[in-house]
Amino acid sequence: MQKAFLPPLLIALILWSMPTHSQDRDTRKMAFQLGLHQNELAVNVEYQDPSSVDRRLKGSRVLPVHLEIRNVSQQTVKINSNDIGLNLNGNRMLSPAGEHEVVAEMNRTGQHPLLLNRFFTDQSSAFHGKFYPHLEERLKEVGFKHGDIEPGKSRDGFIFFIRPPETDSTTFNGVMWLEWPGPSDYAPQILDTKGIRVVTKAPSQASFTARLREIWNQYFTGETPTYNKSYAFLVGIGQYKHVTAISSPAQDVKKMEAFLNEQGFDEIVTVTDENVTADTVHFPQNYFKGKIYGDDRFLFYYSGHGVSRLEDGRTRGYLPLVDEKPLGRNQSIPMDTLVLWMKNLPAKHLLVILDACFSGLAVEGIEMHSANPGDMRADPEILRTLSRERAQFLLMAGTERQESFGDRRWNGSLFTDTLIKGLRKDADLLHNRIVTTRELYVWLQLAVNNEARKVNRELTPLIKDLSPTGVSKGDFIFLQ
Repeated sequence: MQKAFLPPLLIALILWSMPTHSQDRDTRKMAFQLGLHQNELAVNVEYQDPSSVDRRLKGSRVLPVHLEIRNVSQQTVKINSNDIGLNLNGNRMLSPAGEHEVVAEMNRTGQHPLLLNRFFTDQSSAFHGKFYPHLEERLKEVGFKHGDIEPGKSRDGFIFFIRPPETDSTTFNGVMWLEWPGPSDYAPQILDTKGIRVVTKAPSQASFTARLREIWNQYFTGETPTYNKSYAFLVGIGQYKHVTAISSPAQDVKKMEAFLNEQGFDEIVTVTDENVTADTVHFPQNYFKGKIYGDDRFLFYYSGHGVSRLEDGRTRGYLPLVDEKPLGRNQSIPMDTLVLWMKNLPAKHLLVILDACFSGLAVEGIEMHSANPGDMRADPEILRTLSRERAQFLLMAGTERQESFGDRRWNGSLFTDTLIKGLRKDADLLHNRIVTTRELYVWLQLAVNNEARKVNRELTPLIKDLSPTGVSKGDFIFLQ
């Protein structure tokens, strides 16, 4: 990609859904909902970001998590705090610690988590030198209690975790999520940190299914196609240590995040620049595999450099990470390997979007041909079939020899800007406010080509069907 100019500020995302930061720089807040087909629990969580703790000050390894859980279902829900775990780095599960362990750790370091301050009325005696003898009893008082939560009722309190002593293998990589591995079997929930940005759908915000039902009733009759949850993982890297920096990805992921939030996606996870490491690209394999069910949708988006390397007589595409050297590949992720990771996720509908140079190298095979718009029909039964059947697609900015590029006229990348504009308005070829991936591709090829020619460049988007049979019977759809 060519270096792009910084664009004007984008309209902010819905503020409620963004994690907020309290006066303590290492304290964050999030809100989300739990439940498979219906939202059973509304959860507010406040916690400390391990990446913000100053290790030189020997900060306590205690990680307090304050939960407020409200039962929004019609059934009584039983919660056992011992079933709640904290996964660090995507590979280290921490179990709740007892009050005695917590006090011992605070006494060892002479430090306490700042999050506790406002939950103690007598801070001067609680947190002065050796902690006062009754602190253990006080921690029990503010701890999260086991038991039933009746419909419409809430329960709140602390759960404490203790990080292992930090070594090279346990240094916090920015990945952290809560798990409920007990009988409740609720899906895990990733937490916003310095390295990971998380946007969750607000309870007052219409879901993707609710928006689809509204549109369906305007244009069709009969049963509305059904979808469960929609998830997205966005990666943007433009600030490299050793290769040319590009500014487009920073704008591209913001625009994609805002658009998917408008679509009613339940959770959007974004990683950018120096936080794009092999660990943070790998973690969805553990996290989303435990979160995605058969009726869910998953979208992966990447914006950044793409390079081609000749290996054993064939050209292979790579996505370089922040530490990659010029002409290197040791700190890069093979495009085809990344696509394979995404294909292994259990989502019924998968869409992988690569906005990078030489993205056509991401998978071998012949791309799908554009359909004739005249052959497409706004048939409700066809749309219902597309929603029921599996779909796996890869959408690439250009061919294996073309370079993606950006400019301030597109506020980032030409491909991503055109893609989002089409999904918001112009790609609705059947004028029913529903855009299938196949329909999008018909419009996108011509639109991107025309934009590229205005600046004397060539860029031809490609789409490939990733289904094991080579033909996806379903489709990934968007709403207008």
